[in-house]
Amino acid sequence: GGGGSGGGKEGKEVADARSRVQVMHDKPLPPKPNPIDAYFTRDYNMINPGHKHVGVQGGFLIVKPNMDAFREYVSIVLEGNFHQGSGWEGKGYGGYFGAQQIQGVCSYYYDYRHPGTAVELNKCYYNVMADGPRQEKTNKCRDGKETCTDCREMSVEDIYSVHFTLCSKPWKCPAWAGQSGVTKDICAKFHGEWFRIREDLEKRDGALRLTESAAGGGGRGYVNPGGGHRPDVFR
Repeated sequence: GGGGSGGGKEGKEVADARSRVQVMHDKPLPPKPNPIDAYFTRDYNMINPGHKHVGVQGGFLIVKPNMDAFREYVSIVLEGNFHQGSGWEGKGYGGYFGAQQIQGVCSYYYDYRHPGTAVELNKCYYNVMADGPRQEKTNKCRDGKETCTDCREMSVEDIYSVHFTLCSKPWKCPAWAGQSGVTKDICAKFHGEWFRIREDLEKRDGALRLTESAAGGGGRGYVNPGGGHRPDVFR
């Protein structure tokens, strides 16, 4: 959130935390004590460059629980003042996939009804989808800017969260047919990280069951899953 004291240890911790938040287009966070009620990324793949009101990407949304906000959301949906093409209340929050649902209503809520209370995070660090920054036909930046960063060139170590869309789900072992070489490369790294974390979880869970079994807790011990692990592909 945007709170916190202005001095002392707590104030320094708040300042340090705020400095680590990667904001899209390097915009500053709302100044304290203004509240931050939500964090999200936007889905620039769903619009043409220059679209004024870009939808929120529905796979990643951090919100501060608030019953007043919840009731307002409910009233917006029940009223249903959505216009084909021009979106919610005819204000331009529409014209793309998911505009009638979370992608559009969140953009309308935080950009039009409550501007300045939410932060668009940098999609190269959060909710990363391995999508290219430019349209293939026009070579224009999808976010409407003159220059744009190719998130596929980011170091995996700097990324906070990944959204398996273009890369597909790791457990499906996709071949990424039709994707570019740079997309395939980053997807392979993302999947490798997923399998690494999954392996760590299985080992921890197995060790826990073995400990319970040794202590008479009825655990069955660790059992290797069926199938073959392919470290040459997935690690």
